[in-house]
Amino acid sequence: MNTQTLAPATVNARSVLLPYLLVLVAAVVLIQMVIALTGGEVGILAGTLTAVVAVAVGAWMWRNYRTLAKIRFGIAIAHAIAFLAVTTSFNVHAVIRAISVDSPAAELLATPWFGATLVMSAAWGIGLFVHLTGAVLGRGWED
Repeated sequence: MNTQTLAPATVNARSVLLPYLLVLVAAVVLIQMVIALTGGEVGILAGTLTAVVAVAVGAWMWRNYRTLAKIRFGIAIAHAIAFLAVTTSFNVHAVIRAISVDSPAAELLATPWFGATLVMSAAWGIGLFVHLTGAVLGRGWED
């Protein structure tokens, strides 16, 4: 009989968060390509794809919660990666679109791009700020 106990597996932030980051970047690039190929409009298809990505992020974070909790600031970093990937992809696309039209202000403020850029960034940014504040107060541990 073996009385030796198994050592707990170590958690490597890179092995957990890097694949997540790469898949998320691929997903947002796909969303932006779909938007570009459908005339540059943020419509039902783009919203649906973004919602699918949001649900997938939530499911991934739920499924990997215990692993992320073993990484200092792991859950907050995963949240920040999602925020940056999604909002940056929409903002970069909006900037490129604004540069290419005659009336950038009308393009950004009077179309669904307003919600996809300013509103989404502001609302999600507030949530991320609250999350990061809590993570800092908990010294990086959220279990």
